Amino acid sequence: RTRLAMQFAKILNREARELCALGVDIIQFDEPAFNVYMDDVRTWGIEALERAAEGLSCKRAVHICYGYGIKANIDWKKTLGSQWRQYEQTFPVIAASSIDQVSLECHNSKVPLSLIGLLEGKDVMVGAIDVATTRVEKPEEVARTIRAALEFVPPHKLYPCTNCGMVPLPRAVALGKLKALAAGAALVRDELAKRKL
Repeated sequence: RTRLAMQFAKILNREARELCALGVDIIQFDEPAFNVYMDDVRTWGIEALERAAEGLSCKRAVHICYGYGIKANIDWKKTLGSQWRQYEQTFPVIAASSIDQVSLECHNSKVPLSLIGLLEGKDVMVGAIDVATTRVEKPEEVARTIRAALEFVPPHKLYPCTNCGMVPLPRAVALGKLKALAAGAALVRDELAKRKL
């Protein structure tokens, strides 16, 4: 598994370098296993991620995904209880890495937001839109998630985003969710600007 991961990392790195050379500002690697195999994250997972991001001059991000729609994932999540605390083990390892940004699923997640404080120094992309439902969030819901995250991440390090990709959603739903994300972020931005006055 380790050798295979390193080979995939090399392939991803070649593609990432090509994208970077074309002028891409941020390259995000999706990581579906960092919340499951905590020992592997420490022993070789971070090394594989670093190898995938090696030599990139653009910002390097990692998205840690909990997975959607797969029965094994759904069943596994039911065993985690009321709080998903796996990040307690992996965030310090990620914080010590050279990765610039960490993208997390925060809206309707059972991950305690306080854990993002373990990513000190990193940009934190806070998922404020639930992509597992077709219901479009209200801007105030988005703002609530962002405000809660601001207790643990300074404003200049926080980037509101969606929990994960929205490809499976109907186009109108995805657009509605993106509009809600922008409107919710604007609410919080205005509040922060008023505090500075």
